[in-house]
Amino acid sequence: MRLLLVILMVVICSGLMRAQSEENFRLWAADVIENMAASTEDELDYSFLIDDIMKLYYQPLNINTAQREDLQRIFFLSDAHIEALLFQRYQVGTFWSVYELQAVEGFNRQIIEWLEPLIVFEPAQSAQVRKFRSRGDLFVRTQWTMETPRGYKAVTDNPPPFQGDKMKYYSRMEWQPARAIEIGFVTEKDPGEPMFDSNIATMDYFSGYLSWKPERFLQQIIVGQFRMSSGQGLALQTGMATRKSNMTTSIRNRNANHRPSLSVNESGGLNGVLVNLGTSGFRITPFVSVKQIDGRLSENEAGEIIIASLKTDGYHRTLTELSQRRNVQEVAAGFMGKVHLGRLILEAGHLEYRLEYPLLPEPRPYNIYYFRGNQMRNSWLACQGSVSNVFLFSEMALSASSTPAVTGGALFSAGGGMANMSLGYRYFPVDYSAPFGAPFSESGNAAGETGVYAGLELALPAGFLLNAYLDYYQHEWLKYQTRAPSNGYDFLGLLTYRPKRTWESGLRYRYKEKTVNLSTATPDFPVGVQKQHQVRLQTRMSPDASWTFTTRVDCHFVNAPNKTDAEPGFYLAQDVRYRSPGGKWNLITRYALMDVDEYENRIYAYEPDVLYSFSTPAYYGRGSRWIVMGKWTVMRKTDLWLRFAQWHYTNRETIGSGNLTINSNVARECRIQIRKRF
Repeated sequence: MRLLLVILMVVICSGLMRAQSEENFRLWAADVIENMAASTEDELDYSFLIDDIMKLYYQPLNINTAQREDLQRIFFLSDAHIEALLFQRYQVGTFWSVYELQAVEGFNRQIIEWLEPLIVFEPAQSAQVRKFRSRGDLFVRTQWTMETPRGYKAVTDNPPPFQGDKMKYYSRMEWQPARAIEIGFVTEKDPGEPMFDSNIATMDYFSGYLSWKPERFLQQIIVGQFRMSSGQGLALQTGMATRKSNMTTSIRNRNANHRPSLSVNESGGLNGVLVNLGTSGFRITPFVSVKQIDGRLSENEAGEIIIASLKTDGYHRTLTELSQRRNVQEVAAGFMGKVHLGRLILEAGHLEYRLEYPLLPEPRPYNIYYFRGNQMRNSWLACQGSVSNVFLFSEMALSASSTPAVTGGALFSAGGGMANMSLGYRYFPVDYSAPFGAPFSESGNAAGETGVYAGLELALPAGFLLNAYLDYYQHEWLKYQTRAPSNGYDFLGLLTYRPKRTWESGLRYRYKEKTVNLSTATPDFPVGVQKQHQVRLQTRMSPDASWTFTTRVDCHFVNAPNKTDAEPGFYLAQDVRYRSPGGKWNLITRYALMDVDEYENRIYAYEPDVLYSFSTPAYYGRGSRWIVMGKWTVMRKTDLWLRFAQWHYTNRETIGSGNLTINSNVARECRIQIRKRF
């Protein structure tokens, strides 16, 4: 009944608002996101990429006046691309059409196709202010599983463990009533969480922001939720961290220094006040954040409250989880400064961090160097700049450790833009700690790691493109599930063939070697070398403007030192996408088969989903996966998504574990989303 009321309210309100079709853009954006998401096993918050692309779509960059920082917002443009574009503009003076971008070194057909919706061509002399129109974007989404997991069922005379129903609700709105003002809010309730009762008075998660850009010496003020990034993320990176991917030469942090945020990642981000002051050559950004976070509280021998661990999953479903909900105050304050000295950019900053209670995790051999206490400080200095066709970057950061953490690298282009290369180095002391740091690294905890990275992008004849990287790393201390100092390396090679716009094929091979614990009863805690081989073949064809067919085959084999009879994992998927000639509706379906007996051989695949929702599940077991999703432009500026997904296993009778156990070999999920632009 709640679901019907929500849908009815949005549809009624939508009749009072204006509309415009953007189907081409949504399909393009989904394709770009898939290229990024398909190459990582982590559940990343890709809403940052969508936000930037959406804003650029509504307010395209003038290619004749855009500065380097403006172009860096376009994540698929490498630093070599940006340097080549600026140099070509310096030579020709003014670009008049998208066809002239073919003369820019390194710009292939795909780059130009992706770039076209985000730029305009206007003379630099006619930099007139465009007429402003108030705009807004509203999303309402709900989803649920058709089967009922164990956590929603009463056990004997006891009530169900989960205090709420199995529906998930999400809403998001951004509104720009004036040129310099932006307002946004986001709400979310996860499955199993209560709402509008004695446990949680409203929705479990509610956040938002107010942004004002007077564009004078006072550049911007943000009140509410925001994200920050500085240097290479050693000390401050609350957005999406730079990671290894198919974009093998993109290893430099290019996130915006600050921006308002509507992320629903409850354990990250900042919430408070940010002020950005300065001119085009110098800026300083003080900020303060005060928020309540989740913690598992305990008492020490003196009866004082301590934090045994911080809870980061964001779930508040059971009475235990509810007792840990937002029970610790987190305060962060600091500043960040930036100076432009021609082609050299310097960044520096300082951050003070405080928890309401001291954090004292139970001692383990692998965590003896982890942060303990309730106060921490980080300072950092970073620089970046270019010399000829070489782009250099580096950062040094300090915490309580007497030894600084450092990272740096170089990006350069050779062979007339036909080849791009990158080199990177990182060193994080074993006792380095930064609560908001997320640099380029192998492990999630950037401490005790040394690494060297080399990446290559090479254009070959006949429509071939080769991407490759090699990353070698060492860990000087024990890690979780690794009882000894270790090392390893990660290699990826991707050969893409794109003879024409309607056909693209790619063959990818990835090899990883790392140290892991051996399962044994002996007291000497032996370790061994684990080797992973991943092979993927994917082809995509678009015979006309309406149809697109994508076929993907994956094989993943893990050679564990104590398992000699493990079988490789296989995955086969076929996608079919249809778009109506008028663009009023489209349909995409995927059918996938999996045969993955070992959990170590699990295969991650990015799935088609509604806008601002991302699915990259692990395929593990034997069976099939079926997804069908449709989008329909109900009326002007009103879009409706319907998505159905089903797991069907042939080698098990239950799905999930604990309170999420489903007593069936089938799990089905439905998702409905409505978007209204006004």
